[in-house]
Amino acid sequence: MKKYAYALILLLPLVCISAGIPFLKPSMLNLKDDLEDAKKEGKYLFIMFHQEGCPFCDKMRKITFQDRSVQDYFTKHFYMVEVDIRGSNEVVDLGGEKMTEKQFAHKYGVRLTPVFMFFDQKGNIVAKVPGYIEPKEFILIGRYVVEGHYKNTNLIKFIRENSK
Repeated sequence: MKKYAYALILLLPLVCISAGIPFLKPSMLNLKDDLEDAKKEGKYLFIMFHQEGCPFCDKMRKITFQDRSVQDYFTKHFYMVEVDIRGSNEVVDLGGEKMTEKQFAHKYGVRLTPVFMFFDQKGNIVAKVPGYIEPKEFILIGRYVVEGHYKNTNLIKFIRENSK
């Protein structure tokens, strides 16, 4: 019984966090499996690199991720996985390589937070966006991925042309 109680205690933060962000995928940080899960549901995977005490990460959670249009669009099209840039939990990257969260963040050049890394359904990085992002712009970034604009246009150009 203690074993199950301990497991529930470990999972409780994931349940509480995901209750406020419907597109946050409870993940064991096996990104290869997370990508497969997303593909099975016709969704895309993106990572939010964060760290404790980051005011811009908190602002994303409190403002952008609570916006109804962001929740609707991203729940329909995406899974989000969070990676702590200072974390020691094991991550299995898309190539099957094991490392800590900190090592994973370093591998992709992430030193500040938040950073959002979006993947196509083959596991290729198609956008990497730093900082706090307003809800309307965050939806544009989602559209950039979902609608395949990354195949023939720059993200900055796409946002400029579509944020009028």
